[in-house]
Amino acid sequence: MPTLLTISSWVSRGHVGNSALEFPLMRRGIEVVALPTLVLAHHLGHAREVTRTATPDLLSIGRDVLVSPTPHPVDGVLVGFLAYPQQAEAIAGLVAEARAYKEGIPLLVDPIAGDAGELYVDPPVVDEIRASLLPMADIIMPNVTELAALCTPDKLADGPKLKEDEIIDMARSLGVPVVIVTSAPASEPGRIANLVVTDEFVVKVEAPFVDVHVHGTGDIVSGLVLGEIVSGADIVPALSTAVGVVHDVLKVTADLGKDELALAAAQKFIAEPRTTPDVAML
Repeated sequence: MPTLLTISSWVSRGHVGNSALEFPLMRRGIEVVALPTLVLAHHLGHAREVTRTATPDLLSIGRDVLVSPTPHPVDGVLVGFLAYPQQAEAIAGLVAEARAYKEGIPLLVDPIAGDAGELYVDPPVVDEIRASLLPMADIIMPNVTELAALCTPDKLADGPKLKEDEIIDMARSLGVPVVIVTSAPASEPGRIANLVVTDEFVVKVEAPFVDVHVHGTGDIVSGLVLGEIVSGADIVPALSTAVGVVHDVLKVTADLGKDELALAAAQKFIAEPRTTPDVAML
């Protein structure tokens, strides 16, 4: 059974960050070691003002996770929300140590930093993700706003307006082997699209749009993508499975009228999704 180290926020009420991705991963047979960068009473979608506590020494805690009482190698590392810039450098050190215990394990970076042309973290957080984590990453999964922030910060507001060829060029400029761009332009209204961009190919993975306003879907996608990869899947099938799962979870959430992801109610579709997204080579 593969094990992932997931480094992201944790909320007590709601499902974002580690609290969104842990259950779906475990439901699909992936063991999870969850390291919180930040603990919040609830996510910011409920209210911008929230009681929170950042984790001050991620490197020491992470080291203890990996070695106590004996070495515990993990099969992959996922990095999500960072509370402050210095955490990026600490996480880079932790990834290096995890790779010392098991050589070549993949790192997926989900640079949770903004949306709709605006950042909701301090710009230095993005700078440190670019400097400390991108050189180590095997996969990065930004939305179009985060992609613009990483590539051309002075044109951040233009992120949602980027055309497909611009997105592809910017994704390749990051120098990461695989870039998954979420919230990419869809082929037609009523659909959501994700682009898988490498130096060799570009693939679009699309599913129908579900009209429900909840948070945490990106966390689930990033977690499931890495979970599928450490289980032996290639990148495009991994993303297709993740997108199918999220579509089904959103459909159950909408049918129940919930304002949080209905993970428990949708668990049979997490284990066996009924939706098969459309996959097209560009």
